[in-house]
Amino acid sequence: MASNGTATAGRGQIVVGIDGSAPSRAALRWAVGQAVLTGATVHAVAAWEHPSLYGWFAPMVDDGFEQAARRTLTAEVDEVVGRDRPVEVRESLVLGHAAEVLLELSEDADLLVLGSRGRGTFARTLLGSVSARCAAHGVCPVVIVRADGSASTPQRAAAATESAGGEETAGDEEGAGDEEGATVRTKDWRLNLHVVEDRDTTRVHAVLDADGNVLHSDALARRNPRDDPAPAVGDEFAVGRALVDLGHQLLRAGTHAATGQAEQ
Repeated sequence: MASNGTATAGRGQIVVGIDGSAPSRAALRWAVGQAVLTGATVHAVAAWEHPSLYGWFAPMVDDGFEQAARRTLTAEVDEVVGRDRPVEVRESLVLGHAAEVLLELSEDADLLVLGSRGRGTFARTLLGSVSARCAAHGVCPVVIVRADGSASTPQRAAAATESAGGEETAGDEEGAGDEEGATVRTKDWRLNLHVVEDRDTTRVHAVLDADGNVLHSDALARRNPRDDPAPAVGDEFAVGRALVDLGHQLLRAGTHAATGQAEQ
């Protein structure tokens, strides 16, 4: 789904990612302020996905995820921008992975603005940052906004490989090796964690798509009902166990690939 360039002909467009977090609200606030200064329109975008797309059927209807994402998008825009909007704000709810959706919709934009942490430090550490992926692969300039409102324009991770004809290679650096034409390669492995909290039990289904090779893992954890000061402990233990299992699967697969051993 591409952005509509004709709708804003002669005007700038700022795309901003929405996910309901504090950095996301700060990013929207920053984008609106920039639009006021430049006369641009703001395109607020939220993405959502079906859990069943990854081979796991959640114990709830998929429609609930879309409705929750729509409520998040509308509530965040209303909270940050208000009814008396100082600039034109468009809202889009798109089915798809957040990074892919934002990269596509920002192809014709003047600026892509994102919060620095999405849904939290723990999830960001595990899943990787949508903002980092967009900064590395975005066509337009990308601005990362922290929860305190401070903003930065990150360096592109792929800058070393952007020279025409692959002029910069690994062999250009001392000790990099003798293989001619070797270049830096990047790969995007996709990890999805589905966390279901049922009273004092947390169940996690983890799906890792490693270049088309999909691994699954299930785990659960229980917390003491008296452990009120740390209600997220169950989440962390369950997710950690699922990731440990995925790690073991990857190590076994690597060992089999390196030694040629058949799967036991």
